Amino acid sequence: MFSFIKLLIELQSDYGAGITFVDIDETTFHTKAKIDVVDDDTGKIVKKLNNQEYNTFKLKKGYRYGYSEFRDAKLFKNTAIPIMPVIKRVKQMFKRIGNGDSKIVFLTARAEFDNPDIFISTFRQYGIPIDKIDVQLAGNLATGTVASAKKKIITQYLTTGLYRRVRMLDDDMGNINMFIDYSNNVPKAIVNKVKKRYKIAGDEKIPPIQFFALLVNQNGSLKRIQ
Repeated sequence: MFSFIKLLIELQSDYGAGITFVDIDETTFHTKAKIDVVDDDTGKIVKKLNNQEYNTFKLKKGYRYGYSEFRDAKLFKNTAIPIMPVIKRVKQMFKRIGNGDSKIVFLTARAEFDNPDIFISTFRQYGIPIDKIDVQLAGNLATGTVASAKKKIITQYLTTGLYRRVRMLDDDMGNINMFIDYSNNVPKAIVNKVKKRYKIAGDEKIPPIQFFALLVNQNGSLKRIQ
């Protein structure tokens, strides 16, 4: 049976650091915010999308997104319902990685909030050490899908050549599939940088970089996809 706790344990320092990307909406918290689909000609809202619908929605020509709810920090804090199994696991992971090079990153489809302090305070409310965890807002990238934006951010971290274990916790299979595809097509420059940093020979049994894709269900349980 898959053991998340076992997966969280970083190997010895001579093995290398790990990085874990954790989604927020419907992964860490159940949330209520919707994204508007707006008709450019009339300015009318023709559809409202929840987070999961937004991840895969194809915006037609002549329409645009409206993010007023998605950027409302008070709405986020007042309506967010914690998914405690995931929050507990993130806290356990943070405790285990200590002060080493390993890192946790909250990676969300959202863009900048109207009040970042209120947004961040939601995490503190549930004991998440958010001030020592990176938060990346994929919605700040102007173009592309949510999955492609998340891929760009993941690449920025991996380009350092520091991380040998890469994990993603996400409720959306589109993002999970992107992550799996990425794991099978890691840029050679990144792989070579990892090999050089850790002095990895070609006959190592463990690959230079290991990827673990974890699909988060509504109740916070995890299913290992890769």
